[in-house]
Amino acid sequence: MKKRLFAIFAAAITTLSMSGCYFFPAEEELLEPPTVPIEDVAYSTYTAKVKDIVSQTLASGYITSKVDFNCGFLESGGVLKKIYVNVGDFVKEGDLIAELDTGNLEYLYEQQKLIVEKARLTYLSTGSATDKLDYEMEQNTLTEYERLMGVSHLYAGMDGQICFIQDLKPGDPVTAYKTIIKIVDPTKLFVKYTSSTLRAFPLNQEVTITVDGMEYKGYVSKTPSEVVDGLYDQYEELSSNTDSIFCEFTGDIPGYLTIGKLADIAAIYEVHEDAIVISKNLVKTDGDRTYVTILDENDNKKEVDVTIGIENATEAEILTGLKAGDRVVVR
Repeated sequence: MKKRLFAIFAAAITTLSMSGCYFFPAEEELLEPPTVPIEDVAYSTYTAKVKDIVSQTLASGYITSKVDFNCGFLESGGVLKKIYVNVGDFVKEGDLIAELDTGNLEYLYEQQKLIVEKARLTYLSTGSATDKLDYEMEQNTLTEYERLMGVSHLYAGMDGQICFIQDLKPGDPVTAYKTIIKIVDPTKLFVKYTSSTLRAFPLNQEVTITVDGMEYKGYVSKTPSEVVDGLYDQYEELSSNTDSIFCEFTGDIPGYLTIGKLADIAAIYEVHEDAIVISKNLVKTDGDRTYVTILDENDNKKEVDVTIGIENATEAEILTGLKAGDRVVVR
């Protein structure tokens, strides 16, 4: 009996030891991590070059005149009869330059002058109060005709040159208070530069003014805070301006047709010839340090301290730290 129990127990132990193989599998062999070859890093570079560099300020303004006059029919509009001038014509103050079509108003005016004269003679003959009243009424009618004829005629408001005429032909409607003819003094042209981000030019700074591809010499005559003494004393509106820069011409003046045209202004402060020049945005600062990153002869990145000379909007002169041909890292 004991032998039989021992055999059963031994069989159970053997069975458990065999089934344990399913709960604890053999340890798997670990694989080596994959390796990725390191590729060469490609840098974008800018080559330092020898060239002339200019320190300057650029702006754009408009040609205008210190003296001008906008001519238009006041009080009421109407139908155009005729414009008597052409662009470029010189006129004197008071010259008739345009007229509205008033129908038979001129005939009525001439007739009314006769009626007034007849009423006057009647009153002088009779001396009656009724004839006096009739005379005054007819005179009032004549006065109104004269006024209507007056506002139908457009006269030059100053001596000068016609620089603008609205595109109108006889029979076209004309709007009251709208400028149809502009007169300017062609000898008093200047450049006015106004901007919400105004960069002040120094007073009396020499400038080059470019209009229609032609260059003219000039100077800064007024800034928002300074003005050449006495220059605009007779032009109150100009002298009180505090949001513009004015430039006067020192030699030739562009023609009257440039009124209102764009004028480029360039103030050159300094020019360095044969300078080492790079793109301005490649220069970096760190506290008091100024430097650039270059690639050396082995294509390794290297920081180099530099000294900056003159600059403009896009470029910087390098006085020390770089030589022509050095490759400055862009990214």
